[in-house]
Amino acid sequence: MYKNWRTVVGIATAVVLLLSVVAGCAPGGGPSETFELKVSQAMMATTSITHQDMVEWGEAITDRTDGKVTWTYFGPEIGDWTELQRMVTEGAVDAQINAFDTSLDPRWNAFYLPFLVSSWEEARDVFGPGGIFDELGNEWAEKSNVYYLGSWLNNLASIGFRFDKPITNSADAKGVKIRCFPMDIGKCYVEKMGFTSVTLTWAEAPTAIATGVADGWIGSGAVYWYDLFRDIAKSASLTYECCETWAISMNLDRWNSLPEEYQKIIQEESTKMIIKHLGQVEEEEMYYQNKLIDEHGWTIVDMAKEHPEDLQEWKDSARECWELFEPVIGKEYVDRIRAAVS
Repeated sequence: MYKNWRTVVGIATAVVLLLSVVAGCAPGGGPSETFELKVSQAMMATTSITHQDMVEWGEAITDRTDGKVTWTYFGPEIGDWTELQRMVTEGAVDAQINAFDTSLDPRWNAFYLPFLVSSWEEARDVFGPGGIFDELGNEWAEKSNVYYLGSWLNNLASIGFRFDKPITNSADAKGVKIRCFPMDIGKCYVEKMGFTSVTLTWAEAPTAIATGVADGWIGSGAVYWYDLFRDIAKSASLTYECCETWAISMNLDRWNSLPEEYQKIIQEESTKMIIKHLGQVEEEEMYYQNKLIDEHGWTIVDMAKEHPEDLQEWKDSARECWELFEPVIGKEYVDRIRAAVS
């Protein structure tokens, strides 16, 4: 009798374990699969808040999946942001905190429309979970073979210069060469503001400034300025003309391969980290602006406070690019953005 009881229990246990395997579940509950994934952020220093947040995000996912999802973390060593985008699209890297390349889908130009917001407070509303860029990202990402987990405001970007004194109006901008990111929309608004555009990859920008190939640059905030330009440039005009609109996203095939439970955890942790980062990014920007002024003698002019009329002229001119890019992005989408950002 005793032996028969042990036999029955053994058979029942084996059946339960077999069913667990068939169902893709571990004996303790939850999926049994393990995933070793790669994630990278685009070019930020490993000391940056963005990189630290990425690692914290990954560790939270690993913890919540009981070690079933683990990550290898990459930063600026992986290459330019456009290269990272292609790595994720092709599946060489599984996830990224990065901008979207408009060559993959021209509608992404919407994320780089100049002067989308006028303050950090507006930026937190527009780029927070459920905002207009979350809506558009969710609609467009599949075409680039990525899954959109949420918008990531990396910074509000301004214009840096190699000169002792920054340019603060369109008259003085004439003949000043500004490095633009390799998108036509950057070239458009830089030239509307009165500058001469020079299209260069981000990796080439520091050398271009140091050698005079370019006199200044767009596309970044002070955390980049400090890391890359602190000893070769001397000034900046705070225009906040360009939102460094990134996103947390994953290769679509990899996302679809994950159990639903893991997808839910990754989405929840992405939303939590996006909210946290929105509360950090302004403080980080101010910290590095002050370091450049105090430690490296930079002159940084707050255009909204010191030159409001010149800033408004730049805004009016640059926003002509909204109309010019409406056929590229789609009138429906531009109208939705206009309504969302007033």
